[in-house]
Amino acid sequence: MFICSQIIFPCKMMSKLKEIESKGPEQLCKINSNIDNCKERLDFIETLAQRPEISTDFNTGDKYFSDYIRKGMENRLSHKTLSGDDNDIGGYLVTPHIVKRINKRIADSSPMRQICSSQRISTETLDYIIEDCDRAGAGWSGEVVEDEDGGYKSKYDFTQDTSTPKIQKISITTYELYAQPKISQKLLDDAFVNVESWLVEKVAETFSKKENEAFIKGDGTFQPKGILAYEDKIEQIKADKLDSDAIMILYYSLNEHYSKNASFLMNRSTLKDVRLLKSETGQYLWQPSLSLETPDTLMGIPVYQSADMPPTMIAVADFKQAYKIVDNRGMRILRDPYTNKPYVRFFVTKRVGGEVVNTSAIKLLKIASKY
Repeated sequence: MFICSQIIFPCKMMSKLKEIESKGPEQLCKINSNIDNCKERLDFIETLAQRPEISTDFNTGDKYFSDYIRKGMENRLSHKTLSGDDNDIGGYLVTPHIVKRINKRIADSSPMRQICSSQRISTETLDYIIEDCDRAGAGWSGEVVEDEDGGYKSKYDFTQDTSTPKIQKISITTYELYAQPKISQKLLDDAFVNVESWLVEKVAETFSKKENEAFIKGDGTFQPKGILAYEDKIEQIKADKLDSDAIMILYYSLNEHYSKNASFLMNRSTLKDVRLLKSETGQYLWQPSLSLETPDTLMGIPVYQSADMPPTMIAVADFKQAYKIVDNRGMRILRDPYTNKPYVRFFVTKRVGGEVVNTSAIKLLKIASKY
């Protein structure tokens, strides 16, 4: 019996192994298929997780804004996802998405926006504190001298502050700036016309021109105070004509603390003449930019042009230190279909201010004649 069992048992095992081997490829295919399905599901989940979150309120707000622009549907516009404010105080708040697009176009087209510092506030006025850093008390506390008793004492008397920095407060007020683009109702009714893009382009173009003009030439009366309004406080370099010597004197009149981040600002016609200037070695002072994202340079210093600068004046400054732009949050819009029939006019407003906050960080070149 024992010998027989020894023979029968291996036979059963062999048959079982053959059965398993015959089903092996089929089972392996099923396992691989399940693994592939799991990987596809994981890839899908990861793709969903990496997608930017879409805000329902944001989309709803833009839809309500579009309805207001095209059809004047105010009842939807007062929805909390869009306005968050009371329409009784003069129009509705423009959606953050549209405001962002307008501000980007303004920044791209306004030279002063590109080179000056800016700050957003929720009130109408910014109280800006200016401290004369040159007069700030400073020294090496480790410096010692021999006293009357043969010992040592600090070289400085810290009980008397004889170098207190001068503190000055400037209040930068924001003023209302408006744009009034108009469009025919026929175009508003055309579903193929992108009204939002049209509005962004028109409003940004108007705001950019008026802002930049005020930041340079504004007198501060119900508008920002421009850099030229400080001619009596900003040091001016006077030259009989525009030449390389005048440019050199202008640049090196700026303190080295500000010159490392300085930029030139001038009129387009002035820039045309500057491009022809050469150094004593015959090299052009002006160098073109190798990229659209970077400005041209004059003696290695970035150059910006603005039609609002006088043709006989050039500014050089660390503009981020010299000039502060202040924006009040939000824009408002009011739809007017009655004043200019058959056109619909949009009254868009914002508040903006600006002032020179550091006259030491800017110098002006005044040219008697460019030739």
